[in-house]
Amino acid sequence: MMVRDYVEDELGKSSVFKSEQFLSIDYVPETLPHREPELRILAQTFKILITSPGQTSQKFIIEGPVGSGKTAVAKRFAEQMTQAARRRGINLHKLHINCRVNKSAYLIYLKILRTFKPKFPRRGHSPEELLQMIIEVMDTENHYLLLILDELDYFMRLKGTDILYDLTRLTDDRLNAPQRLSIIGVGRRISFDESFFDQSTLSTLQQNILHFEKYSSGALQDILGNRVGMAFEDGVVMDETLQVICDIASKRGDARYAIELLWRAGKQADKEGTSKIIPDFVRQAKADTHPELRKEVFAALPLQNRILLLATARQLKEGRSAYVTMGEVEEMYHSICEEYGEEPRAHTQVWEWIQDLTLHGLIDTKRSGTGQRGQTTLIGLSDVPAELLEQFLLENLG
Repeated sequence: MMVRDYVEDELGKSSVFKSEQFLSIDYVPETLPHREPELRILAQTFKILITSPGQTSQKFIIEGPVGSGKTAVAKRFAEQMTQAARRRGINLHKLHINCRVNKSAYLIYLKILRTFKPKFPRRGHSPEELLQMIIEVMDTENHYLLLILDELDYFMRLKGTDILYDLTRLTDDRLNAPQRLSIIGVGRRISFDESFFDQSTLSTLQQNILHFEKYSSGALQDILGNRVGMAFEDGVVMDETLQVICDIASKRGDARYAIELLWRAGKQADKEGTSKIIPDFVRQAKADTHPELRKEVFAALPLQNRILLLATARQLKEGRSAYVTMGEVEEMYHSICEEYGEEPRAHTQVWEWIQDLTLHGLIDTKRSGTGQRGQTTLIGLSDVPAELLEQFLLENLG
């Protein structure tokens, strides 16, 4: 009996895709439609790092809604800066750090140091020692660094603002020391509360804020038009299909969501074995996904956190209620741990994870009010249906 080779079957099929990498969330195109003014503002602000290296540093904040191009602009700008510096013999490096993944000052400082010392050991030093080593290696080897702190608002809610103070005051104790570190902070909304920032840092940052508005339908059309040419074979994407995507995604002005819908519609065309991506494939993609279910966020969560999130979704779905108690979620969490062969953690650790998921914006929590015995934490979801979240997690739990 012949054994069917499903991998070879798939490899032998024709595809509407020319290269799927251009629809990846990690891909940053060379041109960024409708973000040229923002790139120019950054260039005007940071050009002094090249015209007068070491004389001053820059601190800048980029804020705006999800999918508005903040990270793409910061990365593309940093690439252009380092290339311009290299052409002029200036040793300027760039580094992008996602603060949702690197959740402590120690991990951020370690990543900075490893930009210059890639084999530096992970353990054995305090954050303060790492900072001192960063200064020493940059001075000794004449390095400059443009640091992008992405998801900075999340980090500040979790850990406070000390990291910004420490990084912006690296050379305060040295007279006329070269200024080697510049920072671009990226987030949905950065809070400038005077109770958290010292006056000097607050004054500097408030003068350098770039707010990104959500994309219009026309802007999304231009963005998708660029990606279509790179990602798909000629003529496979119908104009009407792009219009449907833009109509859907423009409600949020979210380019990431628009690109994901385009990718999913293309996958549906391949599944159907057709050579055209029709509007109905987009409607199917919309039904199968949700703008809040972002793979990059969930991929950064440890397995135990995803199990806890699945427990929350399943308990809410089964209870058909707006909120469930902490105890109910823990009971479901233990059941799912057994299902996946994982050792459940103690209450204190689970409580810390609940707080972390709240900071991620993945769940809502509040204290119970009158009408309930005792005080407990109530857990709910506001941005995505429980059943849809459960299905998504089951598909991506491995």
